Amino acid sequence: MIIPALHERQHRRGYLTRTDLEEIAQECNVPLYRVNEVVSFYPHFRTSPPPTVVVNVCRDMACHLRGSVPMTEQLSAWAKQYGDEIEVCGVSCLGRCDRAPAAIVDEELHACVDYRRLQKTVDARINNRPTSPDSDWDTAKPHIGKWDIDPYGGQGNYDMVQRFVTQGGTPDDVIAALQHAGLLGMGGAGGRAYLKWSDVREAKASNGQKYVVCNADESEPGTFKDRDILMAAPHTVIEGMIIAGLVVGANRGWIYVRHEYPEQIKRCREEIKRAEEIGALGNGIFGSRSNMTLEVFPSPGGYICGEQTALIEAMEDKRAEPRNRPPELMTNGLHDQPTLLSNVETFAWVPAILKDSGDWFARQGERDTALTRDVADRIRGKRLFSISGDVNNPGVYEVPTGISLGELIDKHCDGMLDGQAIAAVALSGPSGGLLPPRIPIEHLNRRAIEKIVDDTVTHIDVRDIPLDIQVSRALGYMLGAGIVVYGDRCDVLAEAVANSRFYRNESCGKCVPCRLGSKKITDMGERLLSAEIDLVELGTMYPVIDELSSVMQATSICGLGQVASNPLFTFLKYFPELAEEACRNR
Repeated sequence: MIIPALHERQHRRGYLTRTDLEEIAQECNVPLYRVNEVVSFYPHFRTSPPPTVVVNVCRDMACHLRGSVPMTEQLSAWAKQYGDEIEVCGVSCLGRCDRAPAAIVDEELHACVDYRRLQKTVDARINNRPTSPDSDWDTAKPHIGKWDIDPYGGQGNYDMVQRFVTQGGTPDDVIAALQHAGLLGMGGAGGRAYLKWSDVREAKASNGQKYVVCNADESEPGTFKDRDILMAAPHTVIEGMIIAGLVVGANRGWIYVRHEYPEQIKRCREEIKRAEEIGALGNGIFGSRSNMTLEVFPSPGGYICGEQTALIEAMEDKRAEPRNRPPELMTNGLHDQPTLLSNVETFAWVPAILKDSGDWFARQGERDTALTRDVADRIRGKRLFSISGDVNNPGVYEVPTGISLGELIDKHCDGMLDGQAIAAVALSGPSGGLLPPRIPIEHLNRRAIEKIVDDTVTHIDVRDIPLDIQVSRALGYMLGAGIVVYGDRCDVLAEAVANSRFYRNESCGKCVPCRLGSKKITDMGERLLSAEIDLVELGTMYPVIDELSSVMQATSICGLGQVASNPLFTFLKYFPELAEEACRNR
């Protein structure tokens, strides 16, 4: 594989030489241009010697809210005294939103940094003095053995795998348990897991080979739950993938992890080795005739790699540009063979579900609230949310599906930071845009709303919103795994524009509407933020962005282009008074 070979060589000296590329081309038996097209696409790879110190500071969502952008500019100005020895730049979300602002200094994590601490760290690196990096273990350790997602209480025995291969378990039994439990995909799409497993099981492999892939790229700003699962309970993910392989007929699998998660990569590799040692992985699983091998595939970087078809392209040593669909991955995935690709949490819930055929999981969930009644099927299960921003205790929380946003903030996060009121909420990272404290019912699904409120109700409090993907679809808002709460001291327009910049920066460029539309929308937002737009022009912005949004949703190949307009679109939709205020400040 080209990408693992590039990782290995860059790790040796910090960059790739022409000789490296030529050697890889020869080893992989591909033309040199194939190696070059991969290197030129991914931001992680360098073809020239790096400076003495490289500083990457997160500029998205929670970090932006905590002042990471001006801090980056200040540090960059200070670093000029060292000439070209120090490189300082802002980067997309690093997945440490609960410890914002976060930075990576020469591949070391530094969280909850301010300018002074970051300056001291860089100064120490430049003068070869020891530093004090942070660790994801600090946030993951309190969860070990505490989550219901881990039926083993800390260290897996792979009992569900052993039971399947030694006690006559059948694929039909597993699929029926997933259906009974009501497990949905936890990566954002929310599809029914049992249907995906069934599709891959029934698909015919042209060469007899099927694959299982876990998407642990987790690059959506505001989302970091998979980070802690892979540290606190990697055995649940691995066991879920083994069972998946046995059910669908695959004997090879990969955990695709973003390269900014080095501790998680190491932890998964260690757990894979342990599973092999106890007989849960490899040839003859627990003395049976079943075989399964798993590997870790570090991502070469880029938000677009989180899109499932782009991820598969990367694993095939190509540029991570999304595929046209159909065909779907369930029939034509990795190497054009049937592939089961799911999120970390989706696989991780499988052992807990199989323990009692899904009965316990099916009984979980918040039910019979005003906003869930008659709106969706019965809510089932538990799930993990990442929550950050202006709350007292940001972090990862395992909660019943359907819990209200207000309960998550008050009960689990100990309320709003410094007693602030909510100014805006992003319920799906930047992809769902921003919701106001009180949502006008005319902006929700009227047919669904009419079933649960009377004619006197004009708004719904955002704190009462149920955190359930079925309800969100019925009512008309997006729900993901990453929630960012903005307090009333923030500049909502500035945050909306920052979120728009994220999509502009991360567009792979394959789709013209996405490439140009994300830039056009960001340009309009920046002009509004800079008070360059008057009230007359403001009146034209909403319909223009609405039209752009429709075109991008209809023509973009992947989800990035389909949601790139949402940050600014929802700002203009839900916060018109703030937009007008920005114009009056001209």
